[in-house]
Amino acid sequence: MVVFDERSEPVVLAPKPRRILALLSVNADRAVSVNALVQELWGSEPPRTATATIQTYIGQVRRTLADALDVSVAEIAREILVTEGSSYVLSTARVALDVTEYELLAEEGTAAVERSEFTRGADVLRRALSLWRGPALVNVEAGELLSARVVHLEESLLCAAEHRIYADLQRGAHRTLVPELSELTARYPLHENFHRHLMLALYRCGRKAEALAVMRRLRTRLVEELGLEPSPFLVQMEQDILRGEPSLDRPQALTPCRQEAAWPAARPAGRFRSARPTAMQATG
Repeated sequence: MVVFDERSEPVVLAPKPRRILALLSVNADRAVSVNALVQELWGSEPPRTATATIQTYIGQVRRTLADALDVSVAEIAREILVTEGSSYVLSTARVALDVTEYELLAEEGTAAVERSEFTRGADVLRRALSLWRGPALVNVEAGELLSARVVHLEESLLCAAEHRIYADLQRGAHRTLVPELSELTARYPLHENFHRHLMLALYRCGRKAEALAVMRRLRTRLVEELGLEPSPFLVQMEQDILRGEPSLDRPQALTPCRQEAAWPAARPAGRFRSARPTAMQATG
């Protein structure tokens, strides 16, 4: 988590205030209670001064944002980092967060793919995925709540990536997908959907033997490491490739997103902009 000023220079924020800002950012426009902030920072063993300390940290965050955005602390407290009873809200009424933008674009792109608008869906999802710039919150020691939110975002990224690859396959972009899918299957060797997509892309490129080799490698790894056979949809793909099933050359009504395995990929950047002059970025 890094805060940038108007000149795109990083602004220093101490570790615990930075963690508070991270939790508020990934829950933008939602109230985060003082109790939740205490739990994030200290777990089940908070100090007696926890509530007062949280207030101090919030003040530090507000001053940092005020310096970065070149506005008063009072304006930050009134319009950006707002107190609501015993909770705090990081409002996006005047600022934009990459994590929020990502979620909106991912939802829009996924909906387009589900309507069979494959070109538009792939383009929107590509924009969403471009907001991920490597591991986010790399300089934040995530507690229980932040860790849970990161897991949610990782699962969302997994689905967005699969929908985008699916859309590209449906619109005939299989040749450009082979290098990407080869890398993904190497990085995530038990992820069955990536293997299925690679098999189809290779087959459509006229590389039938290589498509079948992908299945053999996956079957060997699943059996040796997990004692499992490949899922039925993969076995069906293998059989269709062996037969040269004509339907493989046409767009198919495949389910684009299955959660067979977690994809511990990069988190989305948490860029923070106010009237687009400055940024707060949660990247590594």
